[in-house]
Amino acid sequence: MKTLNRLLVMTMMALSLHANAQSSVTVIRRPPRESKIVVHAGVRYHYYGGVYYKPYGRQYVVVRPPVGLRVTVLPVGYASVTIGRMPYFYAGGVYYVQYSPGRYEVVEPPKELAVNSNPSQLSALPEGAQSVYIAGRKYYKINDTYYEKSVSENGGESYVVVGKVE
Repeated sequence: MKTLNRLLVMTMMALSLHANAQSSVTVIRRPPRESKIVVHAGVRYHYYGGVYYKPYGRQYVVVRPPVGLRVTVLPVGYASVTIGRMPYFYAGGVYYVQYSPGRYEVVEPPKELAVNSNPSQLSALPEGAQSVYIAGRKYYKINDTYYEKSVSENGGESYVVVGKVE
């Protein structure tokens, strides 16, 4: 009986997670007319205003861009940041590097921002931190460093370095 109950609970949890994942997906009929097509790994992504659309049957789904995808235009409101002496461009949770003039590539978040590397993460903001909105996203500025609020799976809050203005 315990095994059956455990199986039932696990099945209900899986269905709940699946439903939650499905409800957080944004599906649209077609991307904006002004969107640019960017091909990466054989997939034709549409890109407009920092939002990426991937074909999904006869519709499109909003997705995070894959690492390695290249664009010629950065999203409006991007922030130029330097992390560990490396210049990055940051917008909407996505990091880009410039690989040639007017050409940018989506990259993994810098290793310096890993959760376990505490110099890049604060458990609380000090007094005097300024709230700053860039492209509709809220950041916190302390001196010349920008932080973004991060919430862990267990609900714990921290503030992660997203860039430094030099």
